[in-house]
Amino acid sequence: MKNAIRNAVVLTLNLPIIALIHAQSAFRGKKTAIRAAGPILTAAAKRALRYWVPAIAHPSEFGEFKTRMKSNFRLWSVLYDIEIAEDTPDTFKINVMNCPFCAVFAFVGLKDLNRYFCKADWEIAEDNKGKWIFERKCTIESGDGVCDHTYKRIPPGGYAVAGRQGVQ
Repeated sequence: MKNAIRNAVVLTLNLPIIALIHAQSAFRGKKTAIRAAGPILTAAAKRALRYWVPAIAHPSEFGEFKTRMKSNFRLWSVLYDIEIAEDTPDTFKINVMNCPFCAVFAFVGLKDLNRYFCKADWEIAEDNKGKWIFERKCTIESGDGVCDHTYKRIPPGGYAVAGRQGVQ
């Protein structure tokens, strides 16, 4: 029941873009319509992620980053089942067990749109370059059972963004 409600909320919020893509598909083809709408979805997802992934000014604030991210779980648990897979001084890894966006976009025949939604995670990581390292090896979008989000403290003198990035 919980996932049905989540999916209904996500469907309602995304009806305009879903309708736009289906309407454009009749004239431009489905793939072209998805490619045109995808960046809009990525931008919207990125704006929403500001309420999940906290901003920090410097890598030395990684401990505060983890604390604030945990406090944000209350907001995001409305849509997602989240578990902390690793919490050490240098690593914070969460597993997201469900994605109502992936479920809804697949349900309405727009599964290829999911990768644009997932791309927002990488854009947030790029925006925070030099503050923390982001890794992801599994995504629900690609058929894995979870999305793993791993945030790592920047080692002295180092930086990297690692893992599968999806849309390039």
